[in-house]
Amino acid sequence: MIVIKDLSKSYGKNKALNNISLDLVNGVYALLGPNGAGKSTLMNILTLSLRADEGKVLWKGAKRIEEAGKDYRAILGYMPQQQGLYDGFRGVDFLCYIAALKDIPKKRIRAEVERVASLVNLTDRLRDRLSGYSGGMKQRVLIASAIIGDPEIIILDEPTAGLDPKERIRTREIVKSMAGEKIIIFATHVVSDIETIADEVILLKKGVVVEKGSPSDLCEKLGAPDLESVYMKVFEE
Repeated sequence: MIVIKDLSKSYGKNKALNNISLDLVNGVYALLGPNGAGKSTLMNILTLSLRADEGKVLWKGAKRIEEAGKDYRAILGYMPQQQGLYDGFRGVDFLCYIAALKDIPKKRIRAEVERVASLVNLTDRLRDRLSGYSGGMKQRVLIASAIIGDPEIIILDEPTAGLDPKERIRTREIVKSMAGEKIIIFATHVVSDIETIADEVILLKKGVVVEKGSPSDLCEKLGAPDLESVYMKVFEE
């Protein structure tokens, strides 16, 4: 369980997050909002890449994630939006490197790399250098790096960007298959990617949670036929 309590973060005079509180248990959470809504700031705080100005994030309901440190990082999988990859690496080298960073036992690394590569449909290209990967393939290797080691908390920032429709469906199925056992935060602008898999949708606007609930509850509350219409109503400007 993760408890986010009264979280705020500012960049100069710009308040990126304003007193956000959320309780997250196992399930898929869709984080929706336009650019500048605070999604990336929230994810950076949850991954210990950034410190909040006020408030706290508690892991298992009791310990601050900063205090948990290495123990918290060990159960965390993160896919950033920017493709910070080492182009000189082969796919297999990159995933082995990530596995080593996550302290996966050496004797398990090769099998784990093969497992996640198969999930994201990259088995045949593992020995190619990342410099030869298309944008969509780089997205897929980043998804693989986030789920390697079977982490308890997975944070995906725009995971379907650059993927063709077939691979977007594959990504949704991967997330759906893990949904009951982990906390998965899925930030995206593509509403259709999460409408059928999200347990809860969190709508962020100017650093504030303006609506949250299941897709069906939000549609009923706002009198909208689908989640895309909900999005348009909340962020119509």
